[in-house]
Formats: sequence, structure tokens, C-alpha cells
Amino acid sequence: NRENEVLKVQLKKYVGAVQMLRREGQTVEVLPNIWSTDGEFTIPEQKQVENNEELASSYERKLIEVAEMHGELIEFNERLHRALMAKEALVSQMRQELIDLRGPVPGDLSQTSEDQSLSDFEISNRALINVWIPSVFLRGKAANAFHVYQVYIRIKDDEWNVYRRYAEFRSLHHKLQNKYQQVRTFNFPPKKAIGNKDAKFVEERRKQLQNYLRNVMNKIIQTVPEFTANPKKETLIQLMPFFVDIPPSGEPVSKSNRSRVTTRFPKLSRSHQREPRSLEPQSGDL
Repeated sequence: NRENEVLKVQLKKYVGAVQMLRREGQTVEVLPNIWSTDGEFTIPEQKQVENNEELASSYERKLIEVAEMHGELIEFNERLHRALMAKEALVSQMRQELIDLRGPVPGDLSQTSEDQSLSDFEISNRALINVWIPSVFLRGKAANAFHVYQVYIRIKDDEWNVYRRYAEFRSLHHKLQNKYQQVRTFNFPPKKAIGNKDAKFVEERRKQLQNYLRNVMNKIIQTVPEFTANPKKETLIQLMPFFVDIPPSGEPVSKSNRSRVTTRFPKLSRSHQREPRSLEPQSGDL
């Protein structure tokens, strides 16, 4: 890096200075100043010559010591740089694991200024709003088949599931773009007409939609202080009707249908996280 290059240049200068002192010392020994200002032949004082040699020797020792110190500093800087890169990789991995466990974290920690501390993010006081898209289900038959994404939301101790098609996500994105300019910078998966039922494509879209919703939650936390101060399900639904827990589109609301939906799409909760895998087709089963 730049610091190492600067140190190497300085080290070369010090080595050059040592070599120059050696050459000057040899010149003094071979061609001493034996002529006075009056043109008379004089014999230099032995003591002055010895003092000059001692001074040159002292400078040489100091420069060698400084050069050695710079060499050690370069080596230490390289070790520190490698250790820092390893720590940054570990922090990035742990941050991703935290997101997977708790949902979104406040803001983008990688784009903050150096003078900000962790207290600025109010991590301990922020609203615990967690969003996952754990599963994708195939509904309908043949040409009318479509995918439904299970969206699990938890606000403190309140948790529920909603089921949305991609078109509903897209409609939400357009509405939020008009309300929040920053939403335009969020990564939203584009529409795809051919191959949109491929298992790998559906899984990738699931991850992208999940990250998108988490970015939206972060935006809500940052821009709506009333909601952050008292987060609850009703307030979130008023802000974003997208999160109303109604049956998937196309089904009438009735007790029988509600029961069938609950069985078909099991609720994801902390008490059900270790249940056996559902027999219904998931994104990896398509």
C-alpha cells in the first residue's frame, strides 16, 4: 500500500546517506585540506580530523539504526494490514449471520463516517423488526401456475406471516419509489417472463426480495420516528398495507380457506423453527 511505498523510499534515502558519508570520509583521508588561505603549506590538526571521523561515524551509526527501525516498521505495517483484512472479513461474516438470525440491522455500517460510534446507531434501543422470506410455494396448474412467497414478520413478541406474489412486491416497490427517493437505489429483482419458474431463479429471487424488504424496514426505522418509538403490527400495516396478513390473492376469505391456508403454509415462529420439513413443494423442489 501507499504507506509501505513511502517507507521504502525513505529507507533508500537513508541507505544513500550512509554510503555518501562513507565516500566523504575516504576523500578526507586521501585529500586533506593542507593549504591555508594564504597559500602556505600547513599540517592539519590531528584532533580536528579525529573529531570529524568520530562525528561521521556517529552519523553513520544513527542512520543505520534509523534504517533498521524503518525496516521493522515496514514489516510490522504489513502484518497489521493482513490482520486488519482478516478482522474485516470476520466482521462481515458475523454481520451477515446476525442479519440471518435477527433480520435487518440499522443502516449500512460500511458507509458510515469514521467519527461515528456504535451508540449513534442506537442498536440496543432500536425497534426489533425482523423480516424473512423463508419459503416459496408453487400455486395453480400448468400455464396458470405462479409462485407465492411466504413473508414472516416479527415485531418484538408479535409475529405473523403474509403470502405475496412477485407482482405485489413490484407494486410495493413502485409505490415506495414515489414516497422515498432512496428506495430507487435499492436492489429490486427485475421482471422475467421466460424461465421465471426455474428452481435456481426462484431461490435467487427469494433472497433478493428478502434483502429488499430488510432495506425497506431500515428505511422505515430511520424516517418514521413515531413508529420507531412505539413499534407494533397495527402501525406497520397502516404505513404499509403490504404486510396485512390475509390469504393469498385469488382465494375467498372463509373459515375453511383460512384453515387450509394455515395448513398449506405453516406459520414460521420461534416455537416452530425446528418442526420437520413441510411436504409441500418449496423453491428447491421445483
